[in-house]
Amino acid sequence: MPFLQGNTALVVGVLLLLVVGTVRALARDATLKTDLRGALNFLGAWLALRLLDYGFGYVDFHAVDKLSRVAWMLAFAFGCVRTFVAFALWGYRRLNVGSTPKILRDLIDFVLYAVAALPILKTQLQIDLTSLLATSAILSVVLGLALQETLGNLFAGLALQFEQPFATGDWISVGEFSGKVIQIAWRATRIENARLEQISVPNSNIAKQPVRNITRGGGAVGLELELGLSYSAPPNTVRTEVFAALSEIAQVMKSPAPICRVVRFGDSAIIYLVRFFVADFDASQLAVDEAYTRLWYRFSRAGIEIPFPQVVVHRAAEGSGQAAHLGLLSRLDLFAPFSAEQKADLARAAVERRFGRGEALIREGEQGETFYVVVDGEVQVSRGGAEVARLQRGAYLGEMSLLTGDPRSATVIAATDVVVLELDREAFARHFASQPERAQQLSEVLAKRRSELDAVATTTDAAVPEQTRANEILRRLRSIFRLQG
Repeated sequence: MPFLQGNTALVVGVLLLLVVGTVRALARDATLKTDLRGALNFLGAWLALRLLDYGFGYVDFHAVDKLSRVAWMLAFAFGCVRTFVAFALWGYRRLNVGSTPKILRDLIDFVLYAVAALPILKTQLQIDLTSLLATSAILSVVLGLALQETLGNLFAGLALQFEQPFATGDWISVGEFSGKVIQIAWRATRIENARLEQISVPNSNIAKQPVRNITRGGGAVGLELELGLSYSAPPNTVRTEVFAALSEIAQVMKSPAPICRVVRFGDSAIIYLVRFFVADFDASQLAVDEAYTRLWYRFSRAGIEIPFPQVVVHRAAEGSGQAAHLGLLSRLDLFAPFSAEQKADLARAAVERRFGRGEALIREGEQGETFYVVVDGEVQVSRGGAEVARLQRGAYLGEMSLLTGDPRSATVIAATDVVVLELDREAFARHFASQPERAQQLSEVLAKRRSELDAVATTTDAAVPEQTRANEILRRLRSIFRLQG
Protein backbone atom coordinates (compact mmCIF):
# COMPACT_ATOMS: atom_id res chain seq x y z
CA MET A 1 0.00 0.00 0.00
CA PRO A 2 2.56 2.63 -1.07
CA PHE A 3 -0.11 5.27 -1.81
CA LEU A 4 -1.64 5.13 1.67
CA GLN A 5 1.78 5.51 3.29
CA GLY A 6 2.84 8.45 1.13
CA ASN A 7 2.44 12.17 1.70
CA THR A 8 -0.02 12.43 -1.18
CA ALA A 9 -2.57 10.33 0.75
CA LEU A 10 -1.98 12.56 3.78
CA VAL A 11 -2.75 15.72 1.78
CA VAL A 12 -5.80 14.10 0.15
CA GLY A 13 -7.06 12.91 3.53
CA VAL A 14 -6.74 16.34 5.14
CA LEU A 15 -8.51 18.00 2.21
CA LEU A 16 -11.25 15.37 2.32
CA LEU A 17 -11.66 15.96 6.05
CA LEU A 18 -12.09 19.70 5.47
CA VAL A 19 -14.55 19.20 2.60
CA VAL A 20 -16.67 16.71 4.54
CA GLY A 21 -16.77 18.98 7.59
CA THR A 22 -17.78 22.00 5.50
CA VAL A 23 -20.49 20.15 3.57
CA ARG A 24 -21.94 18.68 6.75
CA ALA A 25 -22.12 22.14 8.34
CA LEU A 26 -23.99 23.55 5.33
CA ALA A 27 -26.18 20.53 4.50
CA ARG A 28 -29.96 20.62 5.12
CA ASP A 29 -30.56 16.92 4.52
CA ALA A 30 -30.69 15.31 8.00
CA THR A 31 -29.73 11.87 6.66
CA LEU A 32 -26.73 13.29 4.79
CA LYS A 33 -25.57 15.08 7.95
CA THR A 34 -25.81 11.81 9.89
CA ASP A 35 -23.88 9.83 7.25
CA LEU A 36 -21.17 12.49 6.99
CA ARG A 37 -20.77 12.52 10.76
CA GLY A 38 -19.68 8.87 10.52
CA ALA A 39 -17.22 9.80 7.76
CA LEU A 40 -15.82 12.62 9.92
CA ASN A 41 -15.32 10.23 12.82
CA PHE A 42 -13.34 7.82 10.65
CA LEU A 43 -11.25 10.57 9.05
CA GLY A 44 -10.60 12.22 12.40
CA ALA A 45 -9.48 8.88 13.83
CA TRP A 46 -7.24 8.40 10.77
CA LEU A 47 -5.53 11.76 11.25
CA ALA A 48 -4.96 11.15 14.97
CA LEU A 49 -3.59 7.65 14.37
CA ARG A 50 -1.40 8.86 11.52
CA LEU A 51 0.19 11.46 13.76
CA LEU A 52 0.66 8.83 16.48
CA ASP A 53 2.31 6.59 13.89
CA TYR A 54 4.98 9.20 13.36
CA GLY A 55 5.65 9.04 17.09
CA PHE A 56 5.89 5.26 17.06
CA GLY A 57 8.46 5.58 14.29
CA TYR A 58 11.00 6.73 16.91
CA VAL A 59 10.19 3.82 19.20
CA ASP A 60 11.93 0.49 18.66
CA PHE A 61 8.71 -1.50 18.99
CA HIS A 62 7.89 -3.13 15.68
CA ALA A 63 4.55 -4.73 16.70
CA VAL A 64 3.06 -1.48 17.94
CA ASP A 65 4.19 0.31 14.82
CA LYS A 66 2.57 -2.29 12.54
CA LEU A 67 -0.77 -2.30 14.39
CA SER A 68 -0.83 1.49 14.41
CA ARG A 69 -0.26 1.53 10.66
CA VAL A 70 -3.07 -0.99 10.02
CA ALA A 71 -5.41 1.01 12.25
CA TRP A 72 -4.98 4.33 10.42
CA MET A 73 -5.13 2.63 7.04
CA LEU A 74 -8.47 1.04 7.93
CA ALA A 75 -9.75 4.33 9.37
CA PHE A 76 -8.77 6.18 6.18
CA ALA A 77 -10.35 3.53 3.93
CA PHE A 78 -13.56 3.42 5.98
CA GLY A 79 -13.75 7.23 5.99
CA CYS A 80 -13.49 7.33 2.20
CA VAL A 81 -16.11 4.58 1.89
CA ARG A 82 -18.51 6.36 4.24
CA THR A 83 -18.05 9.64 2.36
CA PHE A 84 -18.68 8.01 -1.01
CA VAL A 85 -21.78 6.16 0.25
CA ALA A 86 -23.15 9.31 1.91
CA PHE A 87 -22.98 11.37 -1.29
CA ALA A 88 -24.18 8.46 -3.48
CA LEU A 89 -27.29 7.89 -1.35
CA TRP A 90 -27.93 11.63 -1.17
CA GLY A 91 -27.97 11.72 -4.98
CA TYR A 92 -30.29 8.71 -5.03
CA ARG A 93 -32.72 10.46 -2.70
CA ARG A 94 -32.64 13.58 -4.84
CA LEU A 95 -33.53 11.60 -7.98
CA ASN A 96 -36.17 9.36 -6.41
CA VAL A 97 -37.65 11.82 -3.89
CA GLY A 98 -37.68 9.25 -1.13
CA SER A 99 -35.85 8.17 2.00
CA THR A 100 -32.98 5.70 2.04
CA PRO A 101 -33.71 2.62 4.21
CA LYS A 102 -31.20 1.97 6.97
CA ILE A 103 -30.80 -1.65 5.91
CA LEU A 104 -29.63 -0.53 2.45
CA ARG A 105 -27.06 1.86 3.90
CA ASP A 106 -25.78 -0.78 6.31
CA LEU A 107 -25.49 -3.39 3.55
CA ILE A 108 -23.54 -1.09 1.22
CA ASP A 109 -21.26 0.03 4.06
CA PHE A 110 -20.58 -3.57 5.14
CA VAL A 111 -19.70 -4.78 1.64
CA LEU A 112 -17.44 -1.82 0.86
CA TYR A 113 -15.78 -1.98 4.30
CA ALA A 114 -14.97 -5.63 3.63
CA VAL A 115 -13.63 -4.87 0.14
CA ALA A 116 -11.41 -2.11 1.56
CA ALA A 117 -10.21 -4.11 4.57
CA LEU A 118 -9.22 -7.34 2.82
CA PRO A 119 -6.19 -5.99 0.88
CA ILE A 120 -4.97 -3.98 3.88
CA LEU A 121 -5.07 -7.01 6.20
CA LYS A 122 -3.41 -9.19 3.55
CA THR A 123 -0.51 -6.84 2.79
CA GLN A 124 0.16 -5.56 6.29
CA LEU A 125 -0.63 -8.56 8.50
CA GLN A 126 -0.52 -11.39 5.94
CA ILE A 127 -4.08 -12.37 6.85
CA ASP A 128 -5.96 -13.85 3.88
CA LEU A 129 -9.63 -14.02 4.93
CA THR A 130 -10.81 -15.28 1.54
CA SER A 131 -8.85 -18.52 1.77
CA LEU A 132 -9.77 -18.90 5.42
CA LEU A 133 -13.49 -18.72 4.65
CA ALA A 134 -13.15 -21.00 1.65
CA THR A 135 -11.44 -23.78 3.63
CA SER A 136 -13.61 -23.56 6.77
CA ALA A 137 -16.54 -25.67 5.58
CA ILE A 138 -17.39 -26.93 9.05
CA LEU A 139 -17.31 -23.39 10.44
CA SER A 140 -19.60 -22.24 7.65
CA VAL A 141 -22.12 -24.99 8.40
CA VAL A 142 -22.10 -24.24 12.12
CA LEU A 143 -22.53 -20.51 11.54
CA GLY A 144 -25.27 -21.15 8.98
CA LEU A 145 -27.30 -23.26 11.39
CA ALA A 146 -26.78 -20.85 14.27
CA LEU A 147 -27.76 -17.84 12.21
CA GLN A 148 -30.57 -19.47 10.23
CA GLU A 149 -33.33 -17.30 11.66
CA THR A 150 -31.21 -14.16 11.54
CA LEU A 151 -30.21 -14.80 7.93
CA GLY A 152 -33.84 -15.46 7.05
CA ASN A 153 -34.80 -12.06 8.44
CA LEU A 154 -31.83 -10.45 6.66
CA PHE A 155 -32.70 -11.83 3.23
CA ALA A 156 -36.39 -11.06 3.79
CA GLY A 157 -35.41 -7.48 4.61
CA LEU A 158 -33.34 -7.27 1.44
CA ALA A 159 -36.28 -8.62 -0.59
CA LEU A 160 -38.53 -5.96 0.94
CA GLN A 161 -36.06 -3.28 -0.14
CA PHE A 162 -35.92 -4.54 -3.72
CA GLU A 163 -39.70 -5.01 -4.09
CA GLN A 164 -40.58 -1.96 -1.93
CA PRO A 165 -44.16 -2.91 -0.97
CA PHE A 166 -43.88 -0.10 1.60
CA ALA A 167 -41.47 2.62 2.67
CA THR A 168 -40.68 4.53 5.82
CA GLY A 169 -43.65 6.76 6.67
CA ASP A 170 -46.30 4.49 5.10
CA TRP A 171 -49.22 3.17 7.15
CA ILE A 172 -49.42 -0.60 6.76
CA SER A 173 -51.38 -3.54 8.11
CA VAL A 174 -49.61 -6.89 8.40
CA GLY A 175 -51.14 -9.78 10.31
CA GLU A 176 -52.62 -8.47 13.55
CA PHE A 177 -50.55 -5.28 13.54
CA SER A 178 -51.26 -1.90 11.94
CA GLY A 179 -49.22 1.28 12.14
CA LYS A 180 -46.79 3.69 10.54
CA VAL A 181 -43.44 2.31 9.34
CA ILE A 182 -40.67 4.15 11.19
CA GLN A 183 -37.69 1.88 10.39
CA ILE A 184 -36.78 -1.05 8.14
CA ALA A 185 -33.74 -2.71 9.73
CA TRP A 186 -31.74 -5.91 9.28
CA ARG A 187 -33.79 -8.13 11.52
CA ALA A 188 -37.19 -6.46 11.76
CA THR A 189 -39.43 -3.67 10.56
CA ARG A 190 -40.51 -1.28 13.28
CA ILE A 191 -44.01 0.23 13.14
CA GLU A 192 -45.79 2.68 15.43
CA ASN A 193 -49.53 2.24 15.98
CA ALA A 194 -52.19 4.85 16.80
CA ARG A 195 -51.47 4.44 20.53
CA LEU A 196 -47.81 5.43 19.86
CA GLU A 197 -46.68 1.91 20.71
CA GLN A 198 -43.66 0.69 18.73
CA ILE A 199 -43.84 -2.87 17.42
CA SER A 200 -40.93 -4.76 15.85
CA VAL A 201 -42.18 -7.30 13.31
CA PRO A 202 -39.54 -9.80 12.05
CA ASN A 203 -38.91 -9.35 8.33
CA SER A 204 -39.40 -13.08 7.69
CA ASN A 205 -42.93 -12.83 9.17
CA ILE A 206 -43.75 -9.91 6.88
CA ALA A 207 -42.48 -11.84 3.85
CA LYS A 208 -44.88 -14.71 4.63
CA GLN A 209 -48.06 -12.62 5.12
CA PRO A 210 -50.17 -10.30 2.97
CA VAL A 211 -49.24 -6.66 3.55
CA ARG A 212 -51.86 -3.94 3.13
CA ASN A 213 -50.30 -0.54 2.36
CA ILE A 214 -52.89 2.05 3.36
CA THR A 215 -51.14 5.28 2.35
CA ARG A 216 -48.77 4.31 -0.48
CA GLY A 217 -48.28 7.10 -3.00
CA GLY A 218 -49.46 9.88 -0.70
CA GLY A 219 -52.95 10.00 -2.27
CA ALA A 220 -56.39 10.07 -0.71
CA VAL A 221 -57.23 7.36 1.85
CA GLY A 222 -60.72 5.85 1.90
CA LEU A 223 -62.54 5.19 5.19
CA GLU A 224 -65.70 3.13 5.55
CA LEU A 225 -68.55 3.13 8.05
CA GLU A 226 -71.31 0.54 8.24
CA LEU A 227 -74.64 1.84 9.51
CA GLY A 228 -77.76 -0.10 10.45
CA LEU A 229 -80.84 2.13 10.16
CA SER A 230 -84.57 1.63 10.54
CA TYR A 231 -86.67 0.15 7.72
CA SER A 232 -89.06 3.08 8.13
CA ALA A 233 -86.37 5.56 6.94
CA PRO A 234 -86.39 5.97 3.12
CA PRO A 235 -82.91 5.30 1.67
CA ASN A 236 -82.91 8.58 -0.26
CA THR A 237 -83.61 10.48 2.96
CA VAL A 238 -80.76 8.63 4.66
CA ARG A 239 -78.38 9.54 1.84
CA THR A 240 -79.37 13.21 2.08
CA GLU A 241 -78.60 13.28 5.80
CA VAL A 242 -75.33 11.37 5.38
CA PHE A 243 -73.99 13.64 2.64
CA ALA A 244 -75.05 16.76 4.55
CA ALA A 245 -73.20 15.55 7.67
CA LEU A 246 -70.03 14.65 5.75
CA SER A 247 -70.01 18.03 3.97
CA GLU A 248 -69.58 19.74 7.35
CA ILE A 249 -66.43 17.78 8.32
CA ALA A 250 -63.20 19.58 7.45
CA GLN A 251 -61.14 16.39 7.04
CA VAL A 252 -63.51 14.83 4.47
CA MET A 253 -62.42 15.49 0.87
CA LYS A 254 -64.85 16.74 -1.75
CA SER A 255 -63.08 14.71 -4.45
CA PRO A 256 -63.22 11.73 -4.55
CA ALA A 257 -66.82 12.28 -3.52
CA PRO A 258 -68.31 10.32 -0.59
CA ILE A 259 -70.69 7.46 -1.34
CA CYS A 260 -73.60 5.93 0.58
CA ARG A 261 -74.99 2.58 -0.59
CA VAL A 262 -77.47 0.01 0.62
CA VAL A 263 -75.54 -3.25 0.96
CA ARG A 264 -78.17 -5.58 2.42
CA PHE A 265 -81.40 -5.93 4.36
CA GLY A 266 -80.56 -7.10 7.87
CA ASP A 267 -82.81 -8.76 10.45
CA SER A 268 -83.78 -5.50 12.11
CA ALA A 269 -82.20 -2.78 9.98
CA ILE A 270 -81.17 -1.72 6.49
CA ILE A 271 -77.37 -1.86 6.30
CA TYR A 272 -75.66 1.07 4.57
CA LEU A 273 -72.02 1.37 3.55
CA VAL A 274 -70.64 4.92 3.82
CA ARG A 275 -67.26 5.60 2.23
CA PHE A 276 -65.40 8.89 2.32
CA PHE A 277 -61.82 10.03 1.77
CA VAL A 278 -59.27 11.98 3.79
CA ALA A 279 -55.97 13.47 2.64
CA ASP A 280 -54.07 12.74 5.86
CA PHE A 281 -54.42 9.26 7.35
CA ASP A 282 -53.10 10.53 10.69
CA ALA A 283 -56.41 12.39 11.06
CA SER A 284 -58.55 9.39 10.06
CA GLN A 285 -59.68 8.51 13.59
CA LEU A 286 -60.71 12.12 14.19
CA ALA A 287 -62.68 12.12 10.93
CA VAL A 288 -64.46 8.86 11.81
CA ASP A 289 -65.36 10.16 15.27
CA GLU A 290 -66.67 13.42 13.79
CA ALA A 291 -68.70 11.50 11.19
CA TYR A 292 -70.38 9.24 13.75
CA THR A 293 -71.07 12.21 16.04
CA ARG A 294 -72.68 14.39 13.37
CA LEU A 295 -74.67 11.48 11.94
CA TRP A 296 -76.14 10.73 15.38
CA TYR A 297 -77.41 14.27 15.78
CA ARG A 298 -78.75 14.46 12.23
CA PHE A 299 -80.52 11.11 12.48
CA SER A 300 -82.00 12.17 15.81
CA ARG A 301 -83.39 15.40 14.33
CA ALA A 302 -84.66 13.67 11.18
CA GLY A 303 -86.40 10.94 13.19
CA ILE A 304 -84.22 8.17 11.68
CA GLU A 305 -83.96 5.37 14.21
CA ILE A 306 -80.79 3.36 14.77
CA PRO A 307 -82.31 0.02 15.86
CA PHE A 308 -80.53 -2.45 18.10
CA PRO A 309 -81.53 -5.79 19.64
CA GLN A 310 -82.68 -4.51 22.99
CA VAL A 311 -86.01 -4.21 24.82
CA VAL A 312 -86.48 -0.74 26.27
CA VAL A 313 -89.29 -0.06 28.76
CA HIS A 314 -90.07 3.58 29.49
CA ARG A 315 -92.03 4.39 32.66
CA ALA A 316 -92.64 8.11 32.88
CA ALA A 317 -95.50 10.38 33.79
CA GLU A 318 -97.65 11.04 30.75
CA GLY A 319 -97.29 14.55 29.42
CA SER A 320 -94.32 15.39 31.66
CA GLY A 321 -92.32 16.52 28.62
CA GLN A 322 -95.16 18.72 27.39
CA ALA A 323 -95.50 20.25 30.84
CA ALA A 324 -91.84 21.26 30.80
CA HIS A 325 -92.23 22.66 27.28
CA LEU A 326 -95.31 24.60 28.32
CA GLY A 327 -93.52 26.10 31.31
CA LEU A 328 -90.68 27.26 29.08
CA LEU A 329 -92.93 28.73 26.35
CA SER A 330 -95.15 30.49 28.91
CA ARG A 331 -92.19 32.55 30.12
CA LEU A 332 -91.45 33.99 26.65
CA ASP A 333 -92.60 37.55 25.97
CA LEU A 334 -93.33 36.50 22.38
CA PHE A 335 -96.29 34.42 23.58
CA ALA A 336 -97.62 36.90 26.13
CA PRO A 337 -100.68 37.66 23.92
CA PHE A 338 -101.58 33.96 23.68
CA SER A 339 -104.11 32.31 25.95
CA ALA A 340 -103.22 29.40 28.24
CA GLU A 341 -105.00 27.00 25.87
CA GLN A 342 -103.06 28.33 22.87
CA LYS A 343 -99.76 28.03 24.75
CA ALA A 344 -100.63 24.43 25.62
CA ASP A 345 -101.35 23.74 21.96
CA LEU A 346 -97.97 25.24 20.99
CA ALA A 347 -96.27 23.06 23.61
CA ARG A 348 -97.91 19.96 22.09
CA ALA A 349 -96.75 21.02 18.61
CA ALA A 350 -93.17 21.71 19.68
CA VAL A 351 -90.58 19.13 18.63
CA GLU A 352 -87.41 18.57 20.62
CA ARG A 353 -84.26 18.70 18.47
CA ARG A 354 -80.61 18.06 19.35
CA PHE A 355 -77.59 19.74 17.76
CA GLY A 356 -73.98 18.78 18.36
CA ARG A 357 -71.26 21.27 19.23
CA GLY A 358 -70.21 23.11 16.06
CA GLU A 359 -73.41 22.43 14.09
CA ALA A 360 -75.36 25.31 12.58
CA LEU A 361 -78.98 25.81 13.63
CA ILE A 362 -79.44 28.87 11.41
CA ARG A 363 -77.29 30.37 8.65
CA GLU A 364 -77.29 34.08 7.82
CA GLY A 365 -79.03 34.96 4.54
CA GLU A 366 -80.99 31.70 4.22
CA GLN A 367 -84.77 31.44 4.22
CA GLY A 368 -86.28 29.78 7.28
CA GLU A 369 -89.59 28.37 8.37
CA THR A 370 -88.62 27.23 11.87
CA PHE A 371 -88.51 28.90 15.25
CA TYR A 372 -86.25 27.67 18.08
CA VAL A 373 -86.32 27.97 21.86
CA VAL A 374 -83.16 26.93 23.71
CA VAL A 375 -83.93 24.23 26.30
CA ASP A 376 -80.40 23.24 27.26
CA GLY A 377 -76.87 24.27 26.26
CA GLU A 378 -75.49 27.44 24.70
CA VAL A 379 -75.55 28.87 21.17
CA GLN A 380 -73.32 31.45 19.52
CA VAL A 381 -74.91 34.20 17.40
CA SER A 382 -72.76 35.93 14.76
CA ARG A 383 -73.36 38.49 12.02
CA GLY A 384 -70.98 38.96 9.13
CA GLY A 385 -68.62 36.44 10.71
CA ALA A 386 -68.34 38.35 14.02
CA GLU A 387 -69.83 36.98 17.24
CA VAL A 388 -72.49 39.26 18.71
CA ALA A 389 -74.11 37.19 21.45
CA ARG A 390 -74.26 33.93 23.41
CA LEU A 391 -77.73 32.61 24.25
CA GLN A 392 -78.76 29.99 26.78
CA ARG A 393 -81.92 28.36 28.16
CA GLY A 394 -85.06 30.40 27.54
CA ALA A 395 -83.68 32.36 24.59
CA TYR A 396 -85.54 32.13 21.29
CA LEU A 397 -84.42 32.76 17.73
CA GLY A 398 -85.62 32.55 14.14
CA GLU A 399 -89.00 34.21 14.80
CA MET A 400 -88.64 37.06 12.25
CA SER A 401 -87.80 34.76 9.36
CA LEU A 402 -90.62 32.37 10.23
CA LEU A 403 -93.33 35.02 10.69
CA THR A 404 -92.36 37.63 8.09
CA GLY A 405 -90.43 35.70 5.44
CA ASP A 406 -87.25 37.79 5.93
CA PRO A 407 -83.94 35.98 5.34
CA ARG A 408 -82.11 34.89 8.46
CA SER A 409 -80.33 37.92 9.90
CA ALA A 410 -77.60 35.98 11.73
CA THR A 411 -75.81 32.66 11.91
CA VAL A 412 -76.42 30.55 15.01
CA ILE A 413 -73.93 27.79 15.91
CA ALA A 414 -74.18 25.32 18.78
CA ALA A 415 -71.38 26.35 21.18
CA THR A 416 -72.09 23.19 23.22
CA ASP A 417 -74.38 20.24 22.71
CA VAL A 418 -77.78 21.92 22.48
CA VAL A 419 -81.39 20.85 22.95
CA VAL A 420 -84.02 23.16 21.41
CA LEU A 421 -87.76 23.23 20.86
CA GLU A 422 -88.72 23.65 17.22
CA LEU A 423 -91.98 25.22 16.02
CA ASP A 424 -92.98 25.62 12.38
CA ARG A 425 -95.41 27.94 10.61
CA GLU A 426 -98.26 25.47 10.79
CA ALA A 427 -98.33 25.75 14.59
CA PHE A 428 -98.85 29.53 14.33
CA ALA A 429 -101.20 29.34 11.34
CA ARG A 430 -103.83 27.42 13.35
CA HIS A 431 -104.05 30.20 15.92
CA PHE A 432 -104.08 33.05 13.43
CA ALA A 433 -106.89 31.36 11.51
CA SER A 434 -109.13 31.20 14.62
CA GLN A 435 -108.03 34.51 16.16
CA PRO A 436 -106.64 36.96 13.54
CA GLU A 437 -106.20 39.67 16.21
CA ARG A 438 -103.27 37.67 17.57
CA ALA A 439 -101.32 38.68 14.46
CA GLN A 440 -101.47 42.37 15.38
CA GLN A 441 -100.51 41.67 18.99
CA LEU A 442 -97.59 39.52 17.87
CA SER A 443 -96.39 42.14 15.38
CA GLU A 444 -96.15 44.70 18.19
CA VAL A 445 -94.05 42.30 20.29
CA LEU A 446 -91.78 41.59 17.32
CA ALA A 447 -91.37 45.29 16.54
CA LYS A 448 -90.34 46.01 20.11
CA ARG A 449 -87.85 43.13 20.09
CA ARG A 450 -86.35 44.21 16.76
CA SER A 451 -85.93 47.82 18.02
CA GLU A 452 -84.13 46.55 21.14
CA LEU A 453 -81.82 44.31 19.11
CA ASP A 454 -81.01 47.05 16.59
CA ALA A 455 -80.31 49.52 19.38
CA VAL A 456 -77.81 47.10 20.93
CA ALA A 457 -76.23 46.51 17.53
CA THR A 458 -76.13 50.33 16.91
CA THR A 459 -77.59 49.98 13.42
CA THR A 460 -79.11 52.86 11.47
CA ASP A 461 -82.51 51.13 11.57
CA ALA A 462 -82.78 51.87 15.28
CA ALA A 463 -84.30 55.27 14.45
CA VAL A 464 -87.35 53.73 12.71
CA PRO A 465 -90.48 54.38 14.81
CA GLU A 466 -91.66 51.27 16.58
CA GLN A 467 -95.27 51.64 15.33
CA THR A 468 -94.09 51.97 11.73
CA ARG A 469 -92.06 48.84 12.15
CA ALA A 470 -95.02 47.04 13.76
CA ASN A 471 -97.25 47.95 10.79
CA GLU A 472 -94.67 46.62 8.34
CA ILE A 473 -94.30 43.37 10.28
CA LEU A 474 -98.10 42.99 10.44
CA ARG A 475 -98.34 43.48 6.68
CA ARG A 476 -95.80 40.76 6.02
CA LEU A 477 -97.33 38.48 8.62
CA ARG A 478 -100.76 38.76 6.99
CA SER A 479 -99.21 38.04 3.61
CA ILE A 480 -97.36 34.95 4.84
CA PHE A 481 -100.38 33.48 6.67
CA ARG A 482 -102.98 34.76 4.18
CA LEU A 483 -104.93 36.76 6.79
CA GLN A 484 -107.55 39.35 5.96
CA GLY A 485 -106.50 42.98 6.57
